[in-house]
Amino acid sequence: MLLKGKNIIATGGASGIGAACVKRFAEEGADFILIVDINLDMAKKVAAEIAEATGAQVEAVRADITSEEDIKNVFTVFKQYRDRLDVLLNCAGIGLIKPMEEITCDHWDRTMNINVRSVFLFSREALKMMIPNNYGRIVNMSSQAGKSGGIMIGMDYAISKAGVLNLTKSFAKKAAPHNITVNSVAPGLIATAMTTTFGYDPETVPLKRIGTPEEVADAVLFVASDLSRYVTGSCIDVNGGILMS
Repeated sequence: MLLKGKNIIATGGASGIGAACVKRFAEEGADFILIVDINLDMAKKVAAEIAEATGAQVEAVRADITSEEDIKNVFTVFKQYRDRLDVLLNCAGIGLIKPMEEITCDHWDRTMNINVRSVFLFSREALKMMIPNNYGRIVNMSSQAGKSGGIMIGMDYAISKAGVLNLTKSFAKKAAPHNITVNSVAPGLIATAMTTTFGYDPETVPLKRIGTPEEVADAVLFVASDLSRYVTGSCIDVNGGILMS
């Protein structure tokens, strides 16, 4: 029970890797989890299923994470349930296959606002709750593309995920004196709804298979728990060996 009694906010928790992480948190004893997602119906469904299966209290709130007002409201809602935040998972994100010449300024800005700006805003608000308690774990979802550059995925996505890596280090330095760790996880080819149209060949992966959301969730669990208490500013690669760094 690595997260026994912990209170958690998880963005993008209604599907894919985010939902797998929420389930893993609940299985490991989390006391309260607030799923943040643009799709409230799906978030409520996932919350109810995980709560029934694990006994954890799992609630859902809708938020447009490009809106600073919506993000601040998430913390207002969270405080209606708990007054202590232990873990923040920044998992919400978007990524499209889009050639460089087709990337408009509006598309670029939307990707950056969702994938980078929201991580900054959620982390900033989380630290306001964590610092007084001298404890916290922030986990940011990056990507293999953030290290290697975009291949199938759009350049805007790859650059945004590189930004998450640097943002993680910057927040880690800020938070370290307060016993708060900030780490990232960089998945490679993972079987989710977002990657179904990418056309990757599993034979290009050294482990010869596509990864699962549950395997990413296990890595997230490590940096969300006290097993990683002396790890901060780091990135865990979960890619079957396709990129070794």
